[in-house]
Amino acid sequence: MIKMKTPVKILFIFILFFLASPVHADNLRLNGRYFLASGRTFDRFILQSSSFTEMNLRLNGSYALNPDWKLEFAYQVDHTYYPWYGRLPVSGSEGILDLSWPIDSGANWRATHALDRLSLNYRNDDFTLDIGRQRIAWGTTLTMSFMDMFHPVRPGNPFVPEQPGTDAVRVQIPDGMVSGYDFIYAWLDNDGTGAVAAKYHTVHGDFESGLSVGQIDGNNFVALDTSGDVHDIGIRIESQWIDVEKNEPFRFALESDYAPNNHTYLSGEIFYNGPGGEKPIEYLLSGLSGLGIGGGVSYPARWYAATSCSYISGGLTTFGVIGLFNLTDDSWFSDYSVSHSISDSSDLRIGFQHYEGGMISEYGNLPDMIYVISTSYF
Repeated sequence: MIKMKTPVKILFIFILFFLASPVHADNLRLNGRYFLASGRTFDRFILQSSSFTEMNLRLNGSYALNPDWKLEFAYQVDHTYYPWYGRLPVSGSEGILDLSWPIDSGANWRATHALDRLSLNYRNDDFTLDIGRQRIAWGTTLTMSFMDMFHPVRPGNPFVPEQPGTDAVRVQIPDGMVSGYDFIYAWLDNDGTGAVAAKYHTVHGDFESGLSVGQIDGNNFVALDTSGDVHDIGIRIESQWIDVEKNEPFRFALESDYAPNNHTYLSGEIFYNGPGGEKPIEYLLSGLSGLGIGGGVSYPARWYAATSCSYISGGLTTFGVIGLFNLTDDSWFSDYSVSHSISDSSDLRIGFQHYEGGMISEYGNLPDMIYVISTSYF
């Protein structure tokens, strides 16, 4: 029997208190996803003795406790099998709740399960309150959004289908029809690492802009983001100043996208990563590393560039190309994929990733890989 930490017990008691109020059974909303991925790695097209399979079963749901309060949750079971890999480390999820536990593991496989989301939501005409493990995403750029400081999604990694939850208290207050305030206090790890942040966003014409201030792990920051369209060309900009020692405090990202027709989508981004250095702050850079099997490497650079292109054929098949370039050490990787919608509730994706660069670089020491991903929804 797994022993839950005191904060988890308190949260469950809190939930049971609200469940005592009468509600109708049709208030429960439940859906899920079955995610199966497998791959074979190569070294410049020479087959290596390395392969892997990942299975993920995820259940998402919500329950209306009463007209004002709602419980939201997400539970998932993961199983990873590396036939020719050594024993893999099994780590719990970050955050004060620590709702992830290993089920079992062997010499080259592991199984875990987690309550990835567990939060209470209160909403009225004046504000919205979220308490617990929830999804939080700030920022406007799509590829390398450093404004998403809580759990950024790794660019180009097809094996991270969903952003994990963050333990936080969040209050959102509207200011008119298109503007508003967002206040967050988050626990980022069990060691006491936390973040407090506030953001004001508003819309002027075709552009939506936001100003953020806060502190993460003792470091103050100020950030600005804006996004909109200029003559059918999408523009997204993020800039940030963060008070870190022995590092340049400024970072900047410019992203543009264009859809010449209903079938084609093009985008490009340039990113100046000021706080990069010998000892970077990992939570600011985790979105740029860890692309390799088993965790990969972390070698942040000053300059990055990214590009992507997708083409939809017949409304069901999508051809996509993604490139991410480390302009500091001249390493890069590219991802080529074909996705097909088998039915309204299932997708199939086949892809190939290629890495280039020296052995002492971010991407040069990673093997090429071919992968297959099947996803079904219910």
